[in-house]
Amino acid sequence: MITCGDVMDFLQELAPAELAEDWDNIGLMTGGRKRKVGRILVCLDPTADALDKAAEIGADLLVTHHSLIFKGLKSVNDDDIVESRVYTAISKGISVISAHTNLDYADSGVNVQLASVLGLCDLEVLGHGPGRVGMLKERTDLETFISHVKTSLGISHVRVAGNAASGVRKVAVFGGSFDGDLDAVKRSCADVVVTGEMKHHTALDVREAGLCFIVASHFSTERVVVPYLASAISGRFPSVEVICFDQEKDPFITY
Repeated sequence: MITCGDVMDFLQELAPAELAEDWDNIGLMTGGRKRKVGRILVCLDPTADALDKAAEIGADLLVTHHSLIFKGLKSVNDDDIVESRVYTAISKGISVISAHTNLDYADSGVNVQLASVLGLCDLEVLGHGPGRVGMLKERTDLETFISHVKTSLGISHVRVAGNAASGVRKVAVFGGSFDGDLDAVKRSCADVVVTGEMKHHTALDVREAGLCFIVASHFSTERVVVPYLASAISGRFPSVEVICFDQEKDPFITY
């Protein structure tokens, strides 16, 4: 019999809790370690749709990247959007485990999966953060690389800050929200950084520093970890049915 605790212990091997940022909230959000697990749904966001899908397919456990509970709750009812998700999980008997920034930093986590999807090799850590930097097989021009990013992530639009006039060979990746550590980017000598989102003022600094960032959406740069996470869990627990929630979509729509 596989329990929720068994899955938690495996995730601790995969993405140790010690890697998480101090401000983060990770681990078991609802449920109990001793609860039996026969079917798992894996997704990026613990949305109402994800919880409804878990209930529909009879999943005992929902494994997510973004945390179900992030800030302190004063109550758990269906009057508030966030609280209603917790209420749904509890009322329908769905345990929820979230691996957030610990999965960003992990050796095979979000950023490594993003680098893999983009075809980067010879990966190194980008500064002291969760990002990674690696090499393309050959140098290409920025426009061609932008097309490659869109194709690899299955998106139609990106935003670009700065320019890479000398072309692209060394690429840094920073899935989700870029944390503003431009010094680490400068030290890496990356030709371009692929990230999910960044602030307006950071984009101004990027341009003036002679750097280049491709902003490809928070969702798209992190969703790449879901198939990996599901595969890893399935490989460790072959007796458990592990399913990716393929219906989740980027909350932003491009026109």
